[in-house]
Amino acid sequence: MLDRDTIVGPLQASVQRRLDDLVRSVGDASEERAAELGKRQVPLLVETLRSVLALHEPDARGRCPICRPRGSRLLFWRRNRTPCRAYLAVQLRLEGLDEPTAVIPTVTSHQRRRKPHLNYAG
Repeated sequence: MLDRDTIVGPLQASVQRRLDDLVRSVGDASEERAAELGKRQVPLLVETLRSVLALHEPDARGRCPICRPRGSRLLFWRRNRTPCRAYLAVQLRLEGLDEPTAVIPTVTSHQRRRKPHLNYAG
């Protein structure tokens, strides 16, 4: 069996390099050249994003087939309704385009796990 990193690493690096090249070429180009690049590359990027999001289309129960755990070890464990991570990431980034200073608050694992303090009368 092939090692996952031998396949994923170069592929991931290639995609990141292509995206960096696009950003660099638009940043270094004149206004006319940047507009021309935008007309060609924006539809390509939109189609690429749509094809990735198509993989995350919810099933009949409204759950993402990619983001949900495949085989939970906990037989009776029920997952809370949460949005797909891919759709959530895209939505947050697209909304951030309208507000360039938008900051997404981070939640630490300690804050997520905090439970109300229980006082037992003893």
